[in-house]
Amino acid sequence: MHLTAMRLTAITLFALLSACAQSPVIKLYEGSELPPQQLLLIDVPVELEIVTINDRRLEGINKLFGFGDRTLQLQPGDYRITAYYKNLFELSDNEHDVVKSDPVLFRVTGQAGERHRLAFDVPADVEAAKQMAKQFSGYSVDLSTGQRRPTEASGMMLSQGFLSVPTAQPAPLYNSVAPAAEGLSHSDLLKASWRNATAEERREFLRWIAEQGE
Repeated sequence: MHLTAMRLTAITLFALLSACAQSPVIKLYEGSELPPQQLLLIDVPVELEIVTINDRRLEGINKLFGFGDRTLQLQPGDYRITAYYKNLFELSDNEHDVVKSDPVLFRVTGQAGERHRLAFDVPADVEAAKQMAKQFSGYSVDLSTGQRRPTEASGMMLSQGFLSVPTAQPAPLYNSVAPAAEGLSHSDLLKASWRNATAEERREFLRWIAEQGE
């Protein structure tokens, strides 16, 4: 990836981080904001990278660096969320290892006021993560009842670059993922996010930039 393209991508993602820095909540429906009791909320662990929701690719909904779990705000209904495991492990001598799995399909059916979570059995260390990633699976869980719904095969492989993912969006799933603050450019948001980031968050971001060139 060219450096200019990497910088543009970084600016876009930093804008998302700035909008969600205090509360990593992502609005994925059209119209004015609704109270939580009228929405379906889905918590997504920081280790899960979303590929599609209902067969649509949505830019800007994945983590830039580890600011924790995020919550998707959706209209009540049925959702198919394709996601894969990705985690960065710190090794000795200032080295790190990124573990990734193939995508799996999470299904969530929820009513207004419900909260669900995408989950998986968390590995103890990097070696356990590598073994888990070979045949990754998880589940969605209704947090009020504890009922689980196991993941299904997605038909995608990470090594194939998600070639089967549709790019067309015949109908918008959401109005705006992370609108830039009015009066501020993406460059302003990038600078503000960098100033507010901790040293560890800055290191994580620089590692992310390095990954984009692989």
